[in-house]
Amino acid sequence: MSQNWQQPQQPQPPQQPGGYGYPAQPPQPQFGGPQQQPQFAGGFPPPAPPAGRQGNPALAVLAAVVAALVGGFLYAFLLSALADTDGQEPKITQFAYAGVAVGALVGFVIAKLGGRNPALWVIGAVLALVAVFIGETYGYAMVMSDWFGNNESSLRAIGVDPLSANEIFFSHFNSPVFEVNGQSTPSLFDAWKDDADALTWIFMILAPAAAVSTSYRLSNR
Repeated sequence: MSQNWQQPQQPQPPQQPGGYGYPAQPPQPQFGGPQQQPQFAGGFPPPAPPAGRQGNPALAVLAAVVAALVGGFLYAFLLSALADTDGQEPKITQFAYAGVAVGALVGFVIAKLGGRNPALWVIGAVLALVAVFIGETYGYAMVMSDWFGNNESSLRAIGVDPLSANEIFFSHFNSPVFEVNGQSTPSLFDAWKDDADALTWIFMILAPAAAVSTSYRLSNR
């Protein structure tokens, strides 16, 4: 009795079980393609860049007022120091750099405390103009008071008492400084206005111009 003999089959190599072997390599980034932004854990956005320095308008205006008053009185003292009160009439010397210095001082304070704020530049210009006006008029009051002191005996002989700079500025700004034989002398403001010339007004305009220029330059650094 014959049997069907079959050729023995070659054994198959063992299959690798699933999940084993070398792990798949992550895809490499393609050159020239869009780069992926790093993701932050927890879904939080990246921190915002620090904000620029914010100014304090109220503090800037208050400090500028103080600077204007200080600058105005320094202007007055300098005007009085340069005046000649030894003659029959006082002679006053005008100078431009003092007004520029006062304006630059006010503009510096505005820029440092107020930041980049054009509205504050305008306020600084007005304060600088007021400071120079105070310096001019109070300086004239100081010159008058000094002249009164140098001519005290002559003034008392005609019945005029010498006045201090504060008395002239606060009590006779718009009223006659004194009267002699029924005739009144001009007020402090009228005397200053009559003595002012083109250079006086030019020097006063330089103060607000310097304030705006200083504020602009410092705020844009």
